Order: sequence, then C-alpha cells, then structure tokens
Amino acid sequence: MREYKNLAPGGGQVKLVVPGKPLIGYSLVTRSDTIHLSRVPFELSRSKNGEAEILTYQASVSGLGIAITYEVIPDRYLMRVRGRIDGTVAPSYLLVDLPSSLPPAESDTLSDLRTLAYSFKPTRDNARGVAFEKLDPGERRLETGPLTWAAIRNKYFVIGLINSEGSAFDEVSLAGGPRTSKIATTASATLVKAIPEGTFDFDMYVGPQQSTALLAVGRDFSNVNPYGWSVLQGMVNPIAALCIKLLLWMHQTLNLSYGWVLVSFGVIVRIALWPLNQSAMRSSLKMQEIQPRLAEVQKKYKDKPEKQREEMMRVYKEAGASPFTALSGCLPALIPMPVLFALFFVFQNTIEFRGVPFMWLTDISIKDPVYILPVLMGASMYILSWIGLRNAPPNPQAKMMGYMFPVMMTFVLANMASGLNLYYTAQNIAALPQQWLLARERAKARRST
Repeated sequence: MREYKNLAPGGGQVKLVVPGKPLIGYSLVTRSDTIHLSRVPFELSRSKNGEAEILTYQASVSGLGIAITYEVIPDRYLMRVRGRIDGTVAPSYLLVDLPSSLPPAESDTLSDLRTLAYSFKPTRDNARGVAFEKLDPGERRLETGPLTWAAIRNKYFVIGLINSEGSAFDEVSLAGGPRTSKIATTASATLVKAIPEGTFDFDMYVGPQQSTALLAVGRDFSNVNPYGWSVLQGMVNPIAALCIKLLLWMHQTLNLSYGWVLVSFGVIVRIALWPLNQSAMRSSLKMQEIQPRLAEVQKKYKDKPEKQREEMMRVYKEAGASPFTALSGCLPALIPMPVLFALFFVFQNTIEFRGVPFMWLTDISIKDPVYILPVLMGASMYILSWIGLRNAPPNPQAKMMGYMFPVMMTFVLANMASGLNLYYTAQNIAALPQQWLLARERAKARRST
C-alpha cells in the first residue's frame, strides 16, 4: 500500500501479505479428486488492456486445462479474476482460501490484532462479521450462502472477494487457528464456488477501508466492517454512514484538517439542537411551575385514586401541559447520544483519521497519550451540569447524577480515540452559553412565581 505508512515498529509501507504465504489459495474439487492448485506449476503470460495489466496463468493437470486471469485495475485496489477449467464435468467446485491473518500496521499492535475478523454478505441479508477471537482453536463454523462477498479485515485494511451480479459463493467455512497468547492472530476461511459450466469470476479488493473506494466497488461492500455489532447495525450503520459523509464533505469543502472538522461538527450539532433545548427548558419551567399544585392534589386525594387522577389531569390541562411533558424535556439530552455512539464505531475503522495530527496529538484515531482531552471533556461536562443545576428545584438524585456522570464518562472515554473526545469536548463547550442563558431564564421564572 504505497499511500500508507506502516505505523508499527519497523516502519516502511503497509503490506497486506504475510511473508512466505500466498494472498489467496485455490483448490479444485472434481468428481474424482481434489487438486491443490498451489502444487501445480503454471506458466505466466502478460498483456495490456489500456492501462490495466493482465496476468494469465495456465496449466494442465489430470486431463484438465486450467487458466486463471487477473486484470489489475490501476488506482482502485481492484483486480478482476476470471477462470476457465477445460475438461471438467459437473459437479465441480472451486475452493478459495482467504488469508489466515494480516500483518499489524498500527502503532498499537495489540489493538490492531484484536480487530482481525472475517466478514461476509449473504445475498438476502445484512453483512456479518466473525472476529478471530470468537473462534476457539480448532472450532469450525459453516456459513451457508448464497454469499455476495467474503473478506478478511483488520482495523483499517481489507482483502475481499466480491462476486459479479448474478454470481455467488455457495458457502464459507471458518475455523479457529492455534493461539500462542490470549489474542487470536490466525484463523482460516475457505469459500466454495460452483463452476457448472467450467468458468468462474469474481473481483478481488486489496486495500484500505476507505469509504469512497469501498463504495466504488458496489455490491454493499462498503459494509465490510459492519458498525454496531449484529444487534444494533440497523440503527448505528445509517447514522455512522451519514456522519462519515458529512465529515469527509466538510474536510474537502471547507479545506480544514480533520481535527478542526471534528470541532466544527461538534459545534454544529449543538447549534442544531438549540431549538430543542429551548423547548425542553420551557417544558422544565412548566413542570417546575405546576409541581406544587400536583403535590397538593396527590396529598389531598391520596385515598381516592380516581379523583386524584382527574384532578391531576385538570392541573395539567390548565397549565397547557401533559404527563409526558417531563419526558419531552429529556429528548435533547438523548438525541446526541446515537451520534456519539455511531462516532465510537466510526473512529475504530475510518482510515481517513489514521495518523492525522492535531495540536499536541500525533494521531486523532488513537487515545490521547497524556489524557489532556479526556480531562477537558470531563471538566466541560461537569461545568455544564453545574450550570444546569443552578436555580433548579432541589433534587438529590439529579444532583448526584449531574456530578457523577462526567466522572464516569471521563473514565469511559479516556482510552477511546482522541478525535471522539475532541468532538464531545467541542460540543460541551458550545453548549455552555445556552445552558447559562437557560439557567438565568429559570431564575427569572422562580422569582416571578
């Protein structure tokens, strides 16, 4: 990968092949035999198709004529693979072995190895991933098809085999590899593809998990690293995809570094929520105003539940409120959370942030080594809570949460990507003026009542 530096000890450029091992391996299953093509001598011929280089490997074995052609498409990390087996009789199958590992290329080598996984896309279902650490040594798992594609990936790079339209892999067999430590660094995956007419074809992507490059491949390959685990994919994936598009657009259009893009994005999100926060504040003031009347009704009719409900609804109606007003006041605090949650996954695998410096940070995709940003994030959240509790009715639970939540979030985000802390800190600071204005308005309302 000429465009990407290897950040692991040793440096150089990123290489996606394990030394001494092939990128992929083939076997041919016929009625009478299984032929391991890695043991068969092939002859190579070269040609050109415009700017694309074409490599054709030919061999004869067991009465079969075999030809495999690779068309290397420049500047797209893509190769078109075409094969022809002459003399074969159905049923025949091609077995394709994916790599058993990818060399670590990040400064945090252990973190990179922990992200090793196989991904695959059932034709009629969402993409799924199986982490190496989920496969016990010797454990075998069969995922039936039809499959649009299958791939091996680590934190930022991927090798994937993608079928053309109307074609598919029949199944993929996964197996856990031996372990020399707690981290699973090897596994195996074998794809099965029927070749009823003696031909096969697929595309091979070998490159970064770069959103534009993956989208250009098509066939839903942009979801090779599904966000949000299997349970939350439906919610997280769309938000994460939108966040990535917005961040990339801001970087290109505004000509800002990704650090300042994240600061700007945090401020924009907070400004967008300004009207909702205003509405929440009014709801809070309204509930604050009618709370004494509601308490009086509850005390007066504590032995008459039906009458108590009727009187409480009358109080709500006269005040232009409802029992759900308090819940609506919580909405602005909940809206940023899906974005924060989506950004957590975005920062795990968005290669555009890889190695990007900002101020004292050498890489916004990894944790702040001196923990300045997590502390700033926690301090800004604490100040936000402190201002928010000013002039509010006494509420011991709210006060405890207002002070404990910043501490908890500081510890949770301390070892997360520094870019995530940067975004959240910017959002907190941008919220301070509005929180101060809301506190003043709440004080005025208290004085008037």
